[in-house]
Amino acid sequence: MKKSKVFLSIVCLIIFSTIAMASVRMIRVNITNETGIPVPVTMTMYQLRNLIGVTFPANWNSIRIYENGKEIPYQIDNVAMSNKVSGQDILAFSITGPATIEVSDDMSIQAPTYPDQFKVMQTNDGYSVWTVNGTLAASITDHGLVNVTKFGNVSGEIVDQIGIARINGFPQSTYWANGQVGPNAEQTSNGFKIIYTKVLEYSPVRLTILTELEALPFIGLYQDIITSIYPDGDVLVNTTFNFKTYQDLMKLQVMITHPLTNLQNSTDVVHILPVFRRLIWADMQGISPLEYWLQRNAIIYVNNVPYIIFPATNSMNPPFWTATYIFASEENWRTNFSPSLKLGVAEILPHTAPLYDDYSKWMKGNTWVYESQEFRDGQFEWTPDNFYDNPVTQNILNPSDTPQQWAKLAIHYIPGDSVNFVRLYNVYNSSDIQNAITYLNQRTVEFRSIQFSVIP
Repeated sequence: MKKSKVFLSIVCLIIFSTIAMASVRMIRVNITNETGIPVPVTMTMYQLRNLIGVTFPANWNSIRIYENGKEIPYQIDNVAMSNKVSGQDILAFSITGPATIEVSDDMSIQAPTYPDQFKVMQTNDGYSVWTVNGTLAASITDHGLVNVTKFGNVSGEIVDQIGIARINGFPQSTYWANGQVGPNAEQTSNGFKIIYTKVLEYSPVRLTILTELEALPFIGLYQDIITSIYPDGDVLVNTTFNFKTYQDLMKLQVMITHPLTNLQNSTDVVHILPVFRRLIWADMQGISPLEYWLQRNAIIYVNNVPYIIFPATNSMNPPFWTATYIFASEENWRTNFSPSLKLGVAEILPHTAPLYDDYSKWMKGNTWVYESQEFRDGQFEWTPDNFYDNPVTQNILNPSDTPQQWAKLAIHYIPGDSVNFVRLYNVYNSSDIQNAITYLNQRTVEFRSIQFSVIP
């Protein structure tokens, strides 16, 4: 009897000692929240590992996140598609104020479970998904592209093909051998070869789709997409183009198609965005981008700040080519908005895009195009004959009307290169145009405000 008591005492002592020795590392997450809508927060497990310390024996099952002292749901998206947590996997949660991430070294702690926010049904050509509360619905194609089909009380083609890419270039180029590029080709993600599309159905925070496509006919160029749909209308898209072969490209763009413009009873849809910092059409005329759009009666002032606004289906008389705008600087956001439906679809950038004085350097970076009712975003190298005739452009960029010029204008990628786009597409409600503009300015601040710090 005495031996049993002694043994029990030793066991209890070991348990109590283990508990006493367990330690917790904490990470502070700060955000700015102006809209009251939860802000999507993500970090890779590699980032979390570095923040808590690489020597800390973390039990990843012990992760808990607290906002105002209350535990909130999180998920770890297994983007590596392995059976264990790896560095590239993504920790995701949404908050409206400061939060704390806690990680323990106590190996006895079990992983929490939280209720799913989405339901998923496989279809003949992809998936249908919808929120548990029925406020948002979408279809996912076999290529991993997202079409939002319901938001609030509006159903139909709200926005199509979130995640699609447009690539143009010379898939048979021998530039590196002899300076020749060969025939030109163009393709969008719909025509790429599917390597895999996988829906991660555990969705306490968001529904995530993992996609890899080979960008045929550009053999050896891969589009990897991590797309996450949030219940409140955010769709966060992280697209990486990985080059495993040489490629000479004239276009490398991510897009969304027909935001609101394919909806029935949406004849009042307008396109809105901050005034461009650079628009080559304006520079060629020796005027500012603001003056260019004032000439077209396409400016609205909100809080004494000008914004471009015009009917979303109107080309607005471009000086050349058919795009409503092209050779334009990327700005913080742009949107299509229907005043009658009180509904908008926006693209928000994670950072203010750089603007270089050197036109050639700027043109080799990302610019914005609005054409065929598509938000096109990325590299665009084709140039028109009109550039010959204008002093602003004639000595900066050579028109791309011959194969010799194509080779000079193409961006030359080598194996191992990669290009990444992170974009927040946002479906939202707003009472009117002025409030939509205010909301998007606030949402941009929120999206960019996330900061992590170690709590000593």
